[in-house]
Amino acid sequence: MIRVVVRAGKERKLKNFYPHLYRDEILEAPGEVGVAEAVAANGGFLAVGYFDPLSRVPFRAYRFDPGPLDRRFFRGRFERALGKRAGLGPSYRLVHGEADGLPGLVVDRFGEVVVLQVRTRGMEALREAWFPALLEVVGPKGVYERSDVEVRRQEGLPERVGVVWGEVPPILEVEEDGLSFPIPLALAQKTGFYLDQRENRRLFESMVRPGERVLDVYSYVGAFALRAARKGAYALAVDKDLEALVVLDRAALRAGLRVDIRQGEALVVLQGLEGSFHHILLDPPTLVKRPEELPSMKRHLVDLVREALRLLAPEGYLWLSACSYYLKAEDLLEVARRAAADRGARLRVHALTHQPKDHPWSLHVPESLYLKTLVLQDDAL
Repeated sequence: MIRVVVRAGKERKLKNFYPHLYRDEILEAPGEVGVAEAVAANGGFLAVGYFDPLSRVPFRAYRFDPGPLDRRFFRGRFERALGKRAGLGPSYRLVHGEADGLPGLVVDRFGEVVVLQVRTRGMEALREAWFPALLEVVGPKGVYERSDVEVRRQEGLPERVGVVWGEVPPILEVEEDGLSFPIPLALAQKTGFYLDQRENRRLFESMVRPGERVLDVYSYVGAFALRAARKGAYALAVDKDLEALVVLDRAALRAGLRVDIRQGEALVVLQGLEGSFHHILLDPPTLVKRPEELPSMKRHLVDLVREALRLLAPEGYLWLSACSYYLKAEDLLEVARRAAADRGARLRVHALTHQPKDHPWSLHVPESLYLKTLVLQDDAL
């Protein structure tokens, strides 16, 4: 095992279970890559991880006790992750990267099919140890890989998309609370379905009333819109992904529901709409991937929220989600205040929610908290 010496003062990160060490935090490191033991400047043990100077984060810790990163170790990690998801139904996130002690790995389970993403050089290098352990613990019929995200390209890794083990149907059937979505994996976004909005969808459906009007912007396959239609509301879904809207249409037909669809860019569609809606959902994709992008993205969100408020019915609800670590809850509140000021609207904060428990938020890894949803209600005096 190779040895990485941590600069004095930086060892506190690892002692507090933060798994990343950056280049300027490493005092000494070998010229080779591989499983490494991180030690303090005085020689004291800190963690075991993977060292690769070509990675954006040269050292990522996998365990904070001495030991190998072998199949047995990964089997224990997967068993622990699986136990934490007991009772969540057939579809859930099984591994949420660093929050589950597995930096660079995301695994979503959809019944007997597993969809995974490998995001870092270290996890890619350790594939022969963790992949058999995953199969052993989960026992899926098939595994599909969607390692085509930007962070993987930043690591200098090639994309890997397709079936990597067993049999995977070309259409992934995702069931949630009685609704079924036939999703073509080859065309899907991320791992196929946004499991992290599950609890928000349930809260939303509990609040929708028959006869209301719902606008679902960035709808993807319409998981919110279909719930609205199921409650007897009128639903309009908006997305630029035509393939996703086709899936929505098929899911609605299968469920005997009607959802109107509009294909196009969110802001352009919002600007062209008239009338009012009792619920408006804005769930844009990851808009901020680097801190320097934050100011421009906040301005874009203000534009979106301003148009949404123009369409919001009296006492209606606006749902604003952000799935970026860099965009904090405070930023969403600021965006809403700026847009409300432009419209002369008075709003009440009905709720502020975060990702569900199968996407765990580790106290020691701030980046593991990424999804924030602000639910606002028109509150005119």
